[in-house]
Amino acid sequence: MRKESIIACLTVCILIVLNCFVASCAPVGFNVRQHLSTTTRYGAGKQYVEEKLEEVPPLPSQCTPVHLNLVARHGTRAPTVKRIKQMDSLIEKLTKQIEQGPEASFKHPAWLKGFSSPWKGRKYGGELLPEGEEELYGLGKRLRERFPTLFQHDYYPDVYPISATQVARSAASAVAFGMGLFEGKGTLGESKHRAFSVVTDSRSRDIHLRFHESCMAYKASKKLRKPAVEGYQVDVYKQIAADVSSRYDLDLTSEDTEGLWLLCKEEASLLNITDRACELFTPAEVELLEWADDIQAHHLKGYGEAINYQMGVPLLEDVVSSMDRAIAATRGQDGVLVEAARLRIAHAETLIPFTCLLGLFLEGDVKSLQTELSMGHPRRPPHQRVWKGSLVAPFGANTAVVLYKCPGLAEREETGQQIYNETSEYFVQVLHNEKPITMPACDGKNLCPYSEFKGTVAGPHLEKNFETVCRLEVVHTPVNEPWTSRIFTRIARIFHWRSQTSEACVHPSDSQTCKAY
Repeated sequence: MRKESIIACLTVCILIVLNCFVASCAPVGFNVRQHLSTTTRYGAGKQYVEEKLEEVPPLPSQCTPVHLNLVARHGTRAPTVKRIKQMDSLIEKLTKQIEQGPEASFKHPAWLKGFSSPWKGRKYGGELLPEGEEELYGLGKRLRERFPTLFQHDYYPDVYPISATQVARSAASAVAFGMGLFEGKGTLGESKHRAFSVVTDSRSRDIHLRFHESCMAYKASKKLRKPAVEGYQVDVYKQIAADVSSRYDLDLTSEDTEGLWLLCKEEASLLNITDRACELFTPAEVELLEWADDIQAHHLKGYGEAINYQMGVPLLEDVVSSMDRAIAATRGQDGVLVEAARLRIAHAETLIPFTCLLGLFLEGDVKSLQTELSMGHPRRPPHQRVWKGSLVAPFGANTAVVLYKCPGLAEREETGQQIYNETSEYFVQVLHNEKPITMPACDGKNLCPYSEFKGTVAGPHLEKNFETVCRLEVVHTPVNEPWTSRIFTRIARIFHWRSQTSEACVHPSDSQTCKAY
């Protein structure tokens, strides 16, 4: 009897272990909500930042904030119409596949029978959700609590300028942020809100927050690189399609896997549902799908190609010039009200290049960044990597550049002699998703002397300007040139572009050759 009991227990244990391998038995601590790349909610992304980023020393007591620059992404939004149609089409295909099969398989996911998308038939999408409003509203309140001396004044548009893009979810996020920041400062309603202005620029000429729409050279470069990046992703989708098909007795293509991953991300992020589409994938598969998304963000928005962040120079110039003005103002007449914070709400396409300009989440060599070389893609799982969309740009992600005045902390030479100059007592700290982060381009410091920040962090990028970076080479074709010659010229220009970017194609830590160019 005892022997039979032991055999029964062993059998149960073996079945549990096998189920963990076959199904999606997640390791302890694995949270799919933190692995949704740039679809990650701010709360999950912020928690992930706090877990992954090292603690930095507290600021010296004599440091007081002088000025704050904020660049933030809009809050959690609904899926776009394009994505809604993609999910509707996939679900219709899979439900028919199950219904028209020879006999219902016990492997089929039970939730798929009669399932319809939560967004089925919607004619609009992409709008800021209530959850996104809460994210930006909460950020505004926490910033005011963290920097009481900066936000002690009554609201005035020249003291607290707020800007956003003309995209509705960005502008709505700016409003929610301002409501949190200035709550209790006015007379409207029980919470004593007050009206404030949000400045936007034309979408076609906004080179500070939507430079990716105005930079023609970037758009041409992205168009050339995008098919190869998609090739990387398709390879991942094909691999996982075969495994999921076998596991659940389905007939999935790479496009179907992409659609199921999209459904997983939208359900987990927007609806907090992780036991339907997300449960189809093992944790290892989730990390691989996340990597495929991160590859796209890296190559088309981040370090993968220098032009991705070079075009953000106007934004960096604006940040540096605002700090220069703040320093000049502190040396002026006492009691004069000056700009305390410059606040910007935009998109992942804004925030990611900006973090690259600052050298955050850098896996390559600092010198490569300072000389603006293209960098190889992040390492494929199971290798660890620093570049992750859930860290860099989840919904509501934000990077704050805070200027401090720290009397007595001026830089010292090796001789021990004090260095005095107009900015020697000013320092910069960068917060990402509200957590202090070190700057590799400032010798890994958490509190960077302002002169060094201007020289080694911002300086190399500020040598260029938007016009030279984004100008397309204009080739004047003779009116009477044969059409065959015109085609040859265009092909030659394409291969010339590819030859310039192919140098960074091979990543030493990966056996695959870079296809992204």
